[in-house]
Amino acid sequence: METLLDILTIIGTGVEKPTHVMYKANLSWTIMQQNMKLLESQGLVIPSEDQGRRIYRLSEKGFTLLKQFESVREGLMLRNEH
Repeated sequence: METLLDILTIIGTGVEKPTHVMYKANLSWTIMQQNMKLLESQGLVIPSEDQGRRIYRLSEKGFTLLKQFESVREGLMLRNEH
């Protein structure tokens, strides 16, 4: 699950090209593609073409999930400080 959230975070920052996502997430090509297919099937990532090359963008659902995750992460960090 953490890997999937890492990929969503990376794409959410504007990284669109598959190889860039792969390097930033520190994944092999095969594992990255498997995770992308899963994220696509869940409607979190939208693949498209730009000048003949595949790119990825977050869907509205993907942005919503990412915001919820960030909120939970912040809440957990606050609890750890006390």
